[in-house]
Amino acid sequence: MSDFQTFQNQQTLTLEDEEYQTVTEGRIRIRIGVVAFVFMLLIAVVRLAEISLFSPHEHRQNLPQVLKIQRADLTDRNGELLATTLETYSLYAEPRRVWNPRETAEALVRLRPHLNREKLRQKLEMDRSFVWLERGLTPKARQAVFGLGLPGLAFRKEPKRVYPRENLASHMVGFTNVDMVGVAGAERAFNSDLTADDAPSVALSLDLRVQFALADELAQARQKFDALDASGVVMDIHTGEIIAMVSVPNFNPNNPDTTLPETLFNHAAMSTYDLGSVFKPLTMAMALEDGVVDKSELFEVQKPYKVRNKFIRDDHPSKVPLNITGVLAESSNRGTAMIAQRIGADSQQAHLRNLGLLSRVDYELAESAKPQVQKRWGEMATVTVSYGHGLSVTPLALTAAIAGMLNDGVYVTPTVRKRSIASPAVERRVFRSEVSRDMKDMMRFVVTDGTGRKANVPGYGVMGKTGTAEKPSKEGGYDQQRLVTSFVAAFPHSAPRYAMIVTLDEPKAIEGTHGYATAGWNAAPVAGKVIRRIGPILPGARDGSQLARAEIVVTP
Repeated sequence: MSDFQTFQNQQTLTLEDEEYQTVTEGRIRIRIGVVAFVFMLLIAVVRLAEISLFSPHEHRQNLPQVLKIQRADLTDRNGELLATTLETYSLYAEPRRVWNPRETAEALVRLRPHLNREKLRQKLEMDRSFVWLERGLTPKARQAVFGLGLPGLAFRKEPKRVYPRENLASHMVGFTNVDMVGVAGAERAFNSDLTADDAPSVALSLDLRVQFALADELAQARQKFDALDASGVVMDIHTGEIIAMVSVPNFNPNNPDTTLPETLFNHAAMSTYDLGSVFKPLTMAMALEDGVVDKSELFEVQKPYKVRNKFIRDDHPSKVPLNITGVLAESSNRGTAMIAQRIGADSQQAHLRNLGLLSRVDYELAESAKPQVQKRWGEMATVTVSYGHGLSVTPLALTAAIAGMLNDGVYVTPTVRKRSIASPAVERRVFRSEVSRDMKDMMRFVVTDGTGRKANVPGYGVMGKTGTAEKPSKEGGYDQQRLVTSFVAAFPHSAPRYAMIVTLDEPKAIEGTHGYATAGWNAAPVAGKVIRRIGPILPGARDGSQLARAEIVVTP
């Protein structure tokens, strides 16, 4: 081999050595890179584990969570939407990333003027990982805030409960808190049903058309008679379903936090009143049930009547004796007192208990007040309770009792849920059928010939009773200038199907009432207006027969 060839071979070996060395070094670098990457990844994993497992509990609690809660719709009995759930955006901040808390707060308030500037600034200056700023923003509002381009602000999608009917039926429907938990009304009562997996919509017994008519007439009456508040109930006598329940003033459940506390109060189910003479039909029914009164017997109501040391007075004393029908039609306290004494305290209390008037109304809503019952129930209490003084109950409780009396004597527990096979009516007998038939005739006579004439609506066979009660005075006794007026009604006379009540708290006398603020001049005509509007809507509301009118029996 020549020297040249030897040289060439040496050069080839040198190049191969260099190439091998280069590849070897590259592989080493790759290994080092992989090890470094794995090491860095391990550090990140360890750090994440440290944060999630060993960071303070309250720090983890403060991380914003996306609410996954689903909540079924609420509807009225005809499928009209009362409450539904929409997807909204909630604005929060990461204060540590906010550049200038004061300028950020100013910018937000310019865009969202209902927010409190100082509270916003304080939140943005906190040493925290996040704070909520506003929840329940619409997509449009969210986009406007996003357009500000402020660092440290972010959004979370959240469900929000929405009430498309706003104030209408607000006390019955209720509302949820920001975490979608029911806190009032049907939202609270049926919370578990509404949040169950794949829960269907829940239908209430409410008929929005009837609710609107009742609410509209009560709002007008409250303004017309300058009353503190007004309330009313319409109930299906056969099923116990509450077709409408209204308390005015009311509120918008979309904004429960911004409303006045007193508007959240459901007077129909939570206010207890001495309701006055609307109790008298129940007293008559008790007497007939106990057999202590004959329908043809005359009571000498034209004469002064004294119980213990108190004279019982009548606002418009009769000049002649009256039978039991006349006592009711003329709303005689004297006649009612005579009848109550025959019933006696023990039997009276037993009947009242069976009618649900000595306990809270047993229905689904938490909004239900206990009655105010006298501790001592002697002869005087028996007399005054018989005509609606000395026992304070809610308008809802009295409506249910009157409904039971006229439902062939069968009391049906009220409900705000539409009746179905899954929620059958709970019934108990309170009076004999014969007593129920007698009472519907007597209550019809009150409307045709007695104190309830202004509630009469042709074609609907309205039955009813007025009630005017003085409110308790702070100095003791009763205040004759502060009245609660009510009209309890039922229709149609031929086959009673619906019971209702209208109650006004401290109505005033106005032009045309001749100085009177009593039920015959305010509550009764309001009830008539309501029946005129809802009668054509409700099935079975028209009267199917002519009444063979009961007559007041008087001495020759």
